[in-house]
Amino acid sequence: MHDASILITVFNCDEYIEQSVASALSQTIEDFEVIVVDDGSTDRTAQMLDRIEDRRLKTFHCPRIGRARALNFGLERCASPYVAILDADDLAFPRRLRLQADFLSNNPDIVLVGSKFRTFIDADGRLTGRENLLPTESREILVMLKAMKYPLAHSSIMFRKEAVRELGGYDENLPCYGDLDLYVRAASNFKFANIGERLSLKRLHPKQFFGGPAGLLHTPAGLKAREIVARRAAALA
Repeated sequence: MHDASILITVFNCDEYIEQSVASALSQTIEDFEVIVVDDGSTDRTAQMLDRIEDRRLKTFHCPRIGRARALNFGLERCASPYVAILDADDLAFPRRLRLQADFLSNNPDIVLVGSKFRTFIDADGRLTGRENLLPTESREILVMLKAMKYPLAHSSIMFRKEAVRELGGYDENLPCYGDLDLYVRAASNFKFANIGERLSLKRLHPKQFFGGPAGLLHTPAGLKAREIVARRAAALA
C-alpha cells in the first residue's frame, strides 16, 4: 500500500499531459503512485504516456467512457487510502501530497481537503494574475455549496478513498459538474477543509473540454446536469 495516490484522467490533452505527469511524479513524499486513465484519446496522448518510464506511474488505456466513469475506474485502481485528483492540463506543487496526507492523518474528522488558493496559469504556463481565495472551514464550504458555488478546486483535492467509494464515487449519469456534485453529496455526512497553501496551478486555455468557450458546461446536456446538482444542493441541511 502506498502513502498516497494521484489520479489523472485524460482525453486528448497531448499539449499538457507530459507536464502534468511530471509535476505529479515530482512529489517530495517517498511512497506514492500516479494513476493515469487515458479516456479514449485520439491524439498523441497515449503515445506520450507510454514513453514515460517510471515505476511509480501506472497508465490505463480505455475506450471513450467519459470523465466520471474514468475517475471511478481509476479510483478502484488506486492502492492508497488517500487519493489526490490532478487534471491533465494542470500542475501539482512538489509538497502537495505530503501536506495533504499529513493533514488527513492529523484530522480524522475531515474526509476531503483542498487548497485555499486556486491559482491560474495560461496556455504557456505563465501566471495570469488571477487567483480565487476559497474558504478553509467546513461550515463556510457548506454555505458555498448550497449557493452552487465552487468552494474546492477539484485539481487540488485529496480525499479518503473509502469515504468516496461509500458515496458511490462520481455520478456517471452526469456529463459534467461531477466534482461539484461529489461535494454536494458528501456534504450531508462528511466534513471538508482547504489548507492555506498553494497545492496546484489551474491552467486556462481555449481547448478546455469542459469550461472553454465551446465547453461541455455550455451545452444543453451541461445545463441539465447543473439543474440536477442544483436540486441536490438545495436539499442540503
